[in-house]
Amino acid sequence: MNEVRAVLWDMGGVLCRVDESPVWDAWQQHTGINGVDLHRELYDRGLKLEFDCGLKSPGGVALFLATRWEVDVSSADWRRIWGLAVAPEPEVDALAAAVAAGTPCALASTTDKVHHDKLANELKCLPAFKAQVVSYKVGHVKPHPNFYRACLDALGTEARHTLFIDDRLENVLGAVDAGMQGVRFTSIEELRKELARVGLATTTDQ
Repeated sequence: MNEVRAVLWDMGGVLCRVDESPVWDAWQQHTGINGVDLHRELYDRGLKLEFDCGLKSPGGVALFLATRWEVDVSSADWRRIWGLAVAPEPEVDALAAAVAAGTPCALASTTDKVHHDKLANELKCLPAFKAQVVSYKVGHVKPHPNFYRACLDALGTEARHTLFIDDRLENVLGAVDAGMQGVRFTSIEELRKELARVGLATTTDQ
């Protein structure tokens, strides 16, 4: 087994929890449009992918949705509503900060500017990270090979000495295809075991 000299952390599903149900409720309350319709616009018609790839700004998404349904939705409204979907996982956040104290770490997230901006102010581990690689800046989402190349470039480490942590199997497999070591996140307890197995400090002093 190759020595681990750097770690890449996924955000949604690892460093933070994702629950979009408050989004649909807040959207309907603000606009009167059913949250199911917003979900369909985002996922079935590709708007979220455009947002995640940086093809639409928060203001651009708000304008598109306002025009689509002839409702009053500002950029600030959209940031508030869409931001309800994510919140830090304190235990994992603390664990990542502990690892980053002794090993170079970076964020490696398929995300949009709204969620990244919100969590950049709330996750305590991010200031300790060497880099933050996010899809809306890279222009590619996981598991596209270019995303992993951007992560390695940002960390400045060799793939074989880099550990990638993600909750989605397809993203972990993409990292392995890129030459990295991969761990699928299922629980903080299992993650602690995996980090200890590769010799990384996991003390959080909580």
